[in-house]
Amino acid sequence: MPGDERDALERSFEDSVIKSTTWDQVTPSRYTSEVRSVFGWTDVTPAAGDEQPIQMATKIPEHQSKIERLPVPELDTTLDLYLKTLEPLLTADEFDQAEREVNELKREDIGPVLQQKLKAREEDPSLASWLEPWWDDSYLCGRDSIAINVNYFFGFESDPKASNMHQVGRAASLLHGAASFYKKLKAETLEMDYERNSVPLCMSQMRRVFGASRIPQVDRDKIITYTTFKIEDASKTSEYIVDDPTHAVVLAGSRFYVVECFNDDESVHSIEYLEASLKKCLESSESEAIPVPVEVVTSMNRDDWATVREKLIVASESNRTTLEAIQRAIMVVVLEPMEPRGDEELARLLLHGAGTNRWFDKHNLIVCKNGKAGINFEHSVGDGATTLRVADYMYKHSLTHGRSAEIVAANKTEVPSPTPLVWVLNSRIEDSLKEAYGSFKCQILSNETQVLQFGQFGGAFIKTVAGMSPDAFVQIAIQLAYFKMFGRIDATYEAASTRSYLHGRTEVVRTASSQILEFCKASCNTALTHRKAGQKIPTQLKLLRKAVDAHIDYMRKAKKASGVDRHLLGLRMVFEENKDTFDFSLPTLFKGTAYRKSSHWNLSTSHCGSSSLSMFGFGPVVSDGFGVGYMIKNNTASFTITSKYNFKATSCAIFSCILEESLMHLKSIVLTDPTKGSLAQKPKSLDFTHPTSHTDELLVDWLRSGKRTASGKK
Repeated sequence: MPGDERDALERSFEDSVIKSTTWDQVTPSRYTSEVRSVFGWTDVTPAAGDEQPIQMATKIPEHQSKIERLPVPELDTTLDLYLKTLEPLLTADEFDQAEREVNELKREDIGPVLQQKLKAREEDPSLASWLEPWWDDSYLCGRDSIAINVNYFFGFESDPKASNMHQVGRAASLLHGAASFYKKLKAETLEMDYERNSVPLCMSQMRRVFGASRIPQVDRDKIITYTTFKIEDASKTSEYIVDDPTHAVVLAGSRFYVVECFNDDESVHSIEYLEASLKKCLESSESEAIPVPVEVVTSMNRDDWATVREKLIVASESNRTTLEAIQRAIMVVVLEPMEPRGDEELARLLLHGAGTNRWFDKHNLIVCKNGKAGINFEHSVGDGATTLRVADYMYKHSLTHGRSAEIVAANKTEVPSPTPLVWVLNSRIEDSLKEAYGSFKCQILSNETQVLQFGQFGGAFIKTVAGMSPDAFVQIAIQLAYFKMFGRIDATYEAASTRSYLHGRTEVVRTASSQILEFCKASCNTALTHRKAGQKIPTQLKLLRKAVDAHIDYMRKAKKASGVDRHLLGLRMVFEENKDTFDFSLPTLFKGTAYRKSSHWNLSTSHCGSSSLSMFGFGPVVSDGFGVGYMIKNNTASFTITSKYNFKATSCAIFSCILEESLMHLKSIVLTDPTKGSLAQKPKSLDFTHPTSHTDELLVDWLRSGKRTASGKK
């Protein structure tokens, strides 16, 4: 594509993303500063005085130096907020017990002692963040399979040009985008991340986007990152090996190949070069019988996978070389043989696949035979706000480097044959692989996935007509759907990014609130009735606004690292690491019903907003719950809902239907406001009467006018 044509296409794409005609009619509201960006719709207008202009940094070390350390909230503030979050979840007796547990923790000889230890840890200069080592442990110490249970996925939008949905061509253009982003990162020419163009966001997770791998070990996995790019020395949570990987590993038909992405001068290979290399990988894999799928080991229980890994290394030095080549790779590129025809099928392929052709310990770029594509992300190395920026870049890059079947066929670039990675197996290893495949097949069959592409309205309506935060609005719709399904609300997790702090990851927004419960109960009544005398706006609308405000208030707290869950985790871990020095046992709060109920996430939700994506999803975090990944665009919203078939009550298909109804229910409530929607419009016709309408009253009025008698005479 000529350079001027490519530039024009880029400008056209940006216009379509940023300058939607919907926004021409935007009316001022408290939420108009909320923007669709790589940070989603969850950004809310800051309170007065929260936002201070700063000078933009151009290099990462300078940028990082402007970021505050993650604070430890005040103990009483956290405990009071904790009690508030329990109100909609507990019985009266359970809440009374929770109050006693909180009062015990507030005692001078217990809670303040733990708090003092935690504060000391906060000030420890050897730690970039008091939370980071424990938070990494929460990922790396889990022994269950990370496939479905931990990893998450993004699904890319299709290329607007149908001719560019060619598997090898699209894989090459997306990989070229990833390598180009990686080059910018290494050269420190990447633009820094800011929130609302003023608040610097921590870039530390960028180190582990490329060239990083999760390594299985007994009891606790580890993260190895191959890089020469350093941000600061403080972090101790990843093993860094000084190296700059230049290759991707391609998985095609359960065969592994090394494809070089960079030239000797560190420039990115041309897209034609990558395309020709990928084409050779595909041709090679299709010309041979499918081998034993060694990659299925990454779906195993982590201890079991660690044991098999040692068996592989002992069996042959070739296996060690193969494992290291995979670990060092920029990323894994999967050439998926299936052709998903619907959203659910694509979501299942991106979340777990058919059981083979994935290496779940690294990020997997997955491109299907029909060009549908997405990324399965290993979660321990970072969160969605960081990876979304990379995915966004890759998609936009691919649009300006589209490759049709004709262009791919005409590409005669000479490339060396990709290097195959060899596995040497014995009967014991093959038995382990068979067992792993059978176990993962059971996981796949027990997982239900449903995609709701909601097209009735989106963020523009919620902001301009409802005058509400889109994220809060959608969260309440999810709560309403759950309430309609089960007659109650349960503990709900929404991830809020804390990247405005050094090495910040996430904090929990405890969505289930008393205000939302009150709204859900009222919503079972009809929208235009059950209101107080003289009240023009139905109670439901007022309750909806209160619920929205409560959610926004908690979101602000969470983004300022003033939520409940990370602080309580810190207090618990301080006790566990120092219990021999304390003259008290584990506080009863951490053993009580309230703590268990309020952190059993029946609804695990997260929002990633981008015009580059068509879907975003992950598995449920508890076996009797739902996972809900969603995106809100101007005029649409997308939901990927997951659950386990083992629990018949948690049906994704039913929840999806009720969620769609709940979104429309909320819209109907908004439109009952006399200042909104059709009720705000002036009448388009004059009042009129009909002979059959109130006939007696019409005749009496006519007679009283004195113009006619009852017989019709004057």
